[in-house]
Amino acid sequence: MTQTLPKGLAGVVIDTTKISSTKNAHLTYAGYPIEELQHAPFEEVVFLLWHTRLPEPDELATFRQQLVTNMQLPNETVRLITEIAKEPQHPMSILRTTTSLLGTTNNVDRDTPTKILAKMLTAIAAIIRIRDGLPLLHADPNWGVVENFVYLFSGKRPDAEATAMFNTVMVLHADHEFNASTFTSRVVASTKSDYYSCLTAAVCALKGPLHGGANEQVYNMLMDINRRHLTASEYVDEKLGAHKKIMGFGHRVYKHGDPRAKILRGVAARLAASTDNQALFDLQEALAAEMLNRIGLHPNVDYYTALIYHCLGLDKATFTTMFAACRTAGWLAHILEQQREGCLIRPSSVYDGPTGRHYVIAGDRGTDASVTDHVNFG
Repeated sequence: MTQTLPKGLAGVVIDTTKISSTKNAHLTYAGYPIEELQHAPFEEVVFLLWHTRLPEPDELATFRQQLVTNMQLPNETVRLITEIAKEPQHPMSILRTTTSLLGTTNNVDRDTPTKILAKMLTAIAAIIRIRDGLPLLHADPNWGVVENFVYLFSGKRPDAEATAMFNTVMVLHADHEFNASTFTSRVVASTKSDYYSCLTAAVCALKGPLHGGANEQVYNMLMDINRRHLTASEYVDEKLGAHKKIMGFGHRVYKHGDPRAKILRGVAARLAASTDNQALFDLQEALAAEMLNRIGLHPNVDYYTALIYHCLGLDKATFTTMFAACRTAGWLAHILEQQREGCLIRPSSVYDGPTGRHYVIAGDRGTDASVTDHVNFG
């Protein structure tokens, strides 16, 4: 009799963590509700995730300075990224290679998490600039991390309001318990592998359309609705009639609404109004209302993030790299925690394939109906 197991480890608790929690559908970082942290400086939230406590003012100032000071890349890294980023590949494929590259072109001393986060932010900004045919820029030591990051990828110094809004976006995406990419990073970290190997694995997991790639699919959906001049109701009718998924809705943990989406909705509304994208926000509002009324699903974190990144002038293909820029802080927190734990992650499985077989050399096998099933590698 086949044993029934939860698909995708849904609901399976595999370890403890002090970093973040989604217990009772409430997101907290080290015990602090995300609603209270949404306006906290990104650097402060990173410190919290890494140390599970808030920094003292002098600690925060020092930490911010260390991050900004390290927002630069070795010359050899820049030379190689310049070539890699020109390849006709998805930006997440370029980021995957770049992350691994950072581990081979780092300084003589082993990079610290602070230096790694700074380099990852700088590398992601560089990928965006190179793809757009624009020159790379340098961080300003007098600005904060968020202000510098926006400048490095956009070429424009954001004003205080824009910096605050993007700071909120980065804070909300910084961590989310044992999601697919974070769990991947922890599995690699449990083998005592290096930081960059763990991060490369995490980037690979985030690249998938069912994880980080969902925000790009949300944008494609909005463009499709506009291009075909459909109403939100007509689009929902079409997708539900065809039994197809509507991107940006529902979450395995948050059955009554993603707390991050509730906050991001306000950011999207303000950015849409100031960047001539009000029509897209109105479409999102209409679509969200249809989905809630028709099938009871709420928007998730990807839904409004897609519009936010579009309002910032980013190409849709780079949306998931921005997710990675924010989530690197959380990945590093979990890598550190897993390495401190010092336990190899090695789960078991239930075998449900054929049994009782005996090997016969090729010429004597004949036809065996039991081996007609095969894996399609095409």
